[in-house]
Amino acid sequence: MSQDTGLSILAVHAHPDDEASKGAGTVRRYADEGIRTTLVCCTGGEEGDILNPAMDRPEVKENLAEVRRAELDASAVEIGYDEVAMLGYRDSGMPDTEANAHPDAFANADLDEAVARLVTVIRRVRPQVILTYPLVQSRYPHPDHLQVTAICIPAFAHAG
Repeated sequence: MSQDTGLSILAVHAHPDDEASKGAGTVRRYADEGIRTTLVCCTGGEEGDILNPAMDRPEVKENLAEVRRAELDASAVEIGYDEVAMLGYRDSGMPDTEANAHPDAFANADLDEAVARLVTVIRRVRPQVILTYPLVQSRYPHPDHLQVTAICIPAFAHAG
């Protein structure tokens, strides 16, 4: 983990597993250089796919958010994150699925409330850099990834 360089990077991702597939090498590099690294994960990943046949069991499916949180914590340690902060929203699922209608789905979150949750983390962490998704996501328009982008820019502006 990091030393006290006074520098900080904040990565904002939609789901557990995004931290491993998007920017992990960058975060690891800066963690190795002693820069404090914080991960914000916006959802619990409840709608994620189970790709490992050995994990495709009823008890895993019933507790997928808990399983994914344990995987997230283990991944964060390997990548070099100093902290994982959860925003507490439910995974919205892929576009045009039933999960999109869940009232707790991140894609349905009140934008001001979601921005405020992220502002709280930004003000506490005081990052010099925020890593997140691009404004245009035509190749992977997942509702939660779009919502991450929608909250990051105003949260950065409001954090001061």
